[in-house]
Amino acid sequence: MLVVRGTVVTMRPGGEVFSQGAVYIDDRGLIAAVTPADPVPGAFETAPGVTTGGVIYPGLIDLHNHLLYNSLPLWTEPARTSVWTSHNQWVDALTYPTAVSAPGRLLGAAAGRALLRYVETRALVGGTTSIQGNPRGSTPPDGDLVRNIDTEKFNTNQDYIRVRTIVADNLDDLAPYVTAVAQGRGFICHAAEGTQPTLRKEFTLLDQAGLVRKQLVVIHGGALTQPDFQLLAAGDATLVWSPFSNLWLYGATADIAAAKAAGVRICLGSDWAPSGTRNVLWELKVADLWNQAQPTPVFTDQELARLVTANPGQALSGVWPHPVGIIQQGALADLVVVGRRDPDPYRNLIQATEPDIRLALVGGTPRYGTRALMTAAGATTATQIRLGRLTRAIDYGDPAIIWAKVLAELERVRTNPQQAVQRAVTALEAIATAGPAADDAPFVLLPDMPAPETDSPAAALEALAPVVVPSPQPLTTGRAWFDAVDANPFHGGMLSGLRHYA
Repeated sequence: MLVVRGTVVTMRPGGEVFSQGAVYIDDRGLIAAVTPADPVPGAFETAPGVTTGGVIYPGLIDLHNHLLYNSLPLWTEPARTSVWTSHNQWVDALTYPTAVSAPGRLLGAAAGRALLRYVETRALVGGTTSIQGNPRGSTPPDGDLVRNIDTEKFNTNQDYIRVRTIVADNLDDLAPYVTAVAQGRGFICHAAEGTQPTLRKEFTLLDQAGLVRKQLVVIHGGALTQPDFQLLAAGDATLVWSPFSNLWLYGATADIAAAKAAGVRICLGSDWAPSGTRNVLWELKVADLWNQAQPTPVFTDQELARLVTANPGQALSGVWPHPVGIIQQGALADLVVVGRRDPDPYRNLIQATEPDIRLALVGGTPRYGTRALMTAAGATTATQIRLGRLTRAIDYGDPAIIWAKVLAELERVRTNPQQAVQRAVTALEAIATAGPAADDAPFVLLPDMPAPETDSPAAALEALAPVVVPSPQPLTTGRAWFDAVDANPFHGGMLSGLRHYA
C-alpha cells in the first residue's frame, strides 16, 4: 500500500482538482481512495506515504506507436521534393529500406529485449505509463516497465486487444477482427493515413464489416470527412491523432476540428521515431501548436490534457478490466508526478518536458523518478540513469538490469552489424520453428511495417544487408532534434515551434 500526496488532477468528467490531495493505492495496484473526495480507508492508517510537492496526473497513454523503430533518428528522404499524399508512397522511397526498415528489423531480432527496454524507458521518462505498438513477436511479461497495450493481460490468459497495422484490402481480411470485437475485444487499426480522398475506402471497409463500434480505435484518419466522423461518433469509436507524423510526411493532418465537432473521441499517439516525437508528452505540444494556429482554438487546455489521459482511458474502458487514464476509486494506479511550471494544472502538463517528470508509478509500483521520491515510494531495486545533466532512478524490477547495459547491447549491434545479422537470423529461425511463445524461444520484436517481400523474416533481414545501425537517440528532446525538425520544409514551419517548449 502507498499514499501519494500532492495536487491531484483527476481527469474526471467534472474536472475535479484537489490542491492538497492524496491518492491511496492498495496492494492490487488499484486506487482505493482519493482525498478529500473519499474517506480515508482504515487500512491505510500506517501505510507508507510520499509527499511529492508536485502535480499528480494519471499516467500518460500513447495510443499509437511502432516500438521496433523507436531508437532511430528522424528520417528525411533526400530525393523528396514534395509532400507525400498516401501511406503507400513513402514505403517506396529510396532510403526507407536502409534508414528505417533494416536497422529496426536487425535491432528487434538481435537485441529485442534491450530494444524494448530502451523504447519503454524513453516513453517512461516522458510520463508514459501505457503504450501501444508491439503487436508482433515476443510478449513482454505483465509488470514490465510500462504497460504494453497490445499484450497487457493483467495476469490472466485473456487477449484484450487485437491490432492490425497493414490496411485490410477486403472483408475477408477483417473477418478475425469482426469475431474478436463481437467477443468484446478491442481493435486498433490504421485507416485513411494521408490526404488522398481515395483513402477513405479503407474506413468504409471497416464500416461495411460492422467494426465501427466502441472497441474500434482508428489511427490517423487523415483523409476522413464529416460523414466519416459522424459514423465514428455514432459508433462511440475512437480516432488517434499523430499530428507530428502527419505534418512530417504529408504536410497536413486530419480534420480534427470537424472530428471534434462531430463528437468523436480523440486521442494522441506519437507514432514512431522516424517521423514522430520522442514521446506523447511532446505530441501534446504539437497538438497545442496546432490548436494555437487555428482561427479559433478547437480545444481548451483541459481538453488537450485529456487527449493523453482520460480519452484513451475511455477508449480502453470496457476492454481492459479496470479504468485507466483517470484518478478515481477502482482505477489502475498508473500515476505521473510533474513539477510545477504553470499555476494552471492543464497548462502545466502541456508545458512540461522530460526533466519535469518527478515520479512515475505503474500499478502503484514506482518505476522512474528522482532518487528521493523513488526511495520514499518504496523502490527497492532502482538503479541510476542519466537524463542529460540530471540523475534519475529507474526500476526494471531487477537490480542487475541497468541502463548502461541496455545501451551496451544496442551498441553491440551497431558496431558489428554483420555478426548481429547472424544472431538475428538464428533467432528468427528458432521463432519460426518453435513459435514466440515457446519456453526456450529467444525474445524478438518483429516488424509491423512494410519491408521486402520474402518468404520469412530471416530472409527479409538478409535481403536488406548490409545494415547500418545508427546510435540510439537521446532520451530527452534537445537541440539536435530541433535542428532536424527545422531542416524539413514540408511541415510549413509549424513544428519548428516545438523548440520554444524546451
